[in-house]
Amino acid sequence: MYSRAGTSLKMTELFRYCFFLLILETGCAQNIPLDILYLVKNNTEFSAFHSLRETLLLRGIFLTTSPMLLDLSKPFASVSKLTTQLVSPDLLLMSSQACGSLAAASWLDGLNLPHICYHDGSVDKTSFLIDMFTKKCLQNSGPDTSSTTQCLESLKLQPETDMLLGSLVSSLKWSFITIFFEDRMDAIVKSVSAQLSQLNVQCLMYKVNGNYTDEEINDLIKRAISLLPVSERNFFILCDGTCGRRVLDQADKMDDRETAIKMMSAWLLLVSMEDYDVIEDVHYELDNVAALLLPSLILPYGTVKQATNSCSDGHLITLLHKPTFRQWSPVGYVSKSGQMTVPDVIFPNKQFGFNKRKLQVVTILLYPFAMKNSTLGKDIYTGICLDLLQELASTFNFTYEVLEPPDGEYGRILNGSWTGVVGMLERREVDMAVAALTVTQEREKVMDFVYPYYYDAGGALYKLPDEMSTKWLTLIKPFKWEVFLCLGIVFVSMTFFLCGMEFLNIRKKKLSISMAEVLSSSMWHISGTFFKHGSHSLPKSQPGRILISFVWLFCIIVVAAYSGNLIAFLTVSKNYPPFKTLAEVTEQTDYTWGTDGGSMWTTLFQTSNRSDYKKIWKGIVNQNRSNSDVLSLNQGLHRSHVEAGSYIFMFDRDVIDIWSLDNCDLILLEETFYQITYAVGLPQNSPYGRMVSEKMLKIEQSGLLQIWRSRWWPKGSGCAGQTQVQAKVIALIDLQSAFYFLGVGLSTALLVLMGERLRHCCKKRSM
Repeated sequence: MYSRAGTSLKMTELFRYCFFLLILETGCAQNIPLDILYLVKNNTEFSAFHSLRETLLLRGIFLTTSPMLLDLSKPFASVSKLTTQLVSPDLLLMSSQACGSLAAASWLDGLNLPHICYHDGSVDKTSFLIDMFTKKCLQNSGPDTSSTTQCLESLKLQPETDMLLGSLVSSLKWSFITIFFEDRMDAIVKSVSAQLSQLNVQCLMYKVNGNYTDEEINDLIKRAISLLPVSERNFFILCDGTCGRRVLDQADKMDDRETAIKMMSAWLLLVSMEDYDVIEDVHYELDNVAALLLPSLILPYGTVKQATNSCSDGHLITLLHKPTFRQWSPVGYVSKSGQMTVPDVIFPNKQFGFNKRKLQVVTILLYPFAMKNSTLGKDIYTGICLDLLQELASTFNFTYEVLEPPDGEYGRILNGSWTGVVGMLERREVDMAVAALTVTQEREKVMDFVYPYYYDAGGALYKLPDEMSTKWLTLIKPFKWEVFLCLGIVFVSMTFFLCGMEFLNIRKKKLSISMAEVLSSSMWHISGTFFKHGSHSLPKSQPGRILISFVWLFCIIVVAAYSGNLIAFLTVSKNYPPFKTLAEVTEQTDYTWGTDGGSMWTTLFQTSNRSDYKKIWKGIVNQNRSNSDVLSLNQGLHRSHVEAGSYIFMFDRDVIDIWSLDNCDLILLEETFYQITYAVGLPQNSPYGRMVSEKMLKIEQSGLLQIWRSRWWPKGSGCAGQTQVQAKVIALIDLQSAFYFLGVGLSTALLVLMGERLRHCCKKRSM
């Protein structure tokens, strides 16, 4: 019978429960006739006995049993009377007062009678059964030990074992149990199965034969685990100590990264006290192991010997973690009366997560998520990811070793296999990845991601063109090339129109002026108008004067617009980005671009169906033929190319934005593309995924991520307002284009002068 603090039985319940159920259900009255002496003290106990006899008669069992009254006021006289009437009964049933009398004690010592005593609210059921049945079997079998064993087995003597296990399961609140058992435990397994069925507990059973190899036992455990959800990995081992240890040995050797068996399973072992030395020195990494130690005569194995009170005790022990080793520690006991007392927690290690187990955690260096400093030959990792890892370690009670992927990559498919961090998780070389690892659909096919801890997007960083390199274009910047083209067309066409009008007027008046002189005069009229200089004379014809008037009006408008823009360019500084979107990036030729060759951006650009992504990847491939740095894993190399100019680096936007904080010439592409998230990575189908995700959600809600970000993120930038409109003093370099034009004019004039002198000399010689 099971109880947390002992269960009180009244005297009438003693007959019906202790005697009737235990003897009737074990079948002991079927093969061996029993003589029972029922020692009572009053008429109430007489009535209880008659009720018991009638119940047995209905079952077809007749007992040659008579109740006898023990007068406690005259104990020695009563015992003397009993001695003369009975030779030696098989069983004596007495109350606690009768057991405690000096006369009864002396009489029992002399006759060596098996007996049941009702005392202190409990009944010594286990003790009397062992004493009684052992005595009967020894009397019937003689000194032959094997015959005695067969006799005990034929009785199916299993007092309380199935009930104890059923009660244990009820206390543990298990809904599913996997049982490993050997042949000779068939009877107990059937009884236990019936008990569990009444508790609505499902069972999965595996027979472990004595000739099974370690590999076969390992396969049985793997098969059982594959069929069970994490919450139902509860195991019974019903076999002798050697068999039980072999099962536990194989369970302890299983790959924990694949099965999580060390933390996510519970093992209950039924062991004979005589087999305790077989399991005493185990040092398993399995967190949750308990054993129920019972006397050998209660179990269908072990050495048969005359039972004593001491061998009737049972113990519930559990394997606890100590600072340097594992040790069995008692957590409950089974009394000689068949009662079991256990604490509220049979597997205390479940309260301590990973129980300080060391996990291997992979990360990848990326400021400010993970940084490494070497001090005295020891690598010290810091950053947002390491703060997150420490919080997880504190919550789940594990220690860790930080590793880096040998190839330095985040993870991409190369020659059919995953590289970097993702590859290490796929091959189960590490327990966890805590890094700036982006969640993608392709990666989730070979690993697991938990609840994300960071949100970002794709970005591109480049250096603005050098303003000084284009200062010489200041005079032509106010207008676009299309405007200058139209002005040139207007200048030429108006010159010819004015020349034609003037030439017609000359012919009409029959003046002796050549066509060249008219064309030259018209050109200077138009040029003077364009440059707001005018001319010393007006056109001779009336149409020409009308035309030149409207040209003046046109030039006033154009010059006003030009002058206003020129003043703005000279006095106000503003850096205009050369492009704003990925599509514009692909259309220009001044910049090349690249990305981290081991990141998800390589996979995205390579496999995407978006036209701009395809063009980006095509540009990377073309550039990679002559410069492999565009796919380098070294982000420092990418940064040096960006700072040198004419290079665009595409990566996680927040990360590369940090580069621009201390270099005002670097600017982010205005367009963001492809939203991404960072998450902790686990091997595929990891049983720890749900609990880690729940913890990540709590971390997000608690605001810890914002605290860690503020701790490691750079504090502000000195480039604020650099892209805003700012007034400035005009420097010589701002007017350099005016000097260039002056130089061009002077050079042109000198060339004309030289041409005229050369022509004059030629004419003089010809004369």
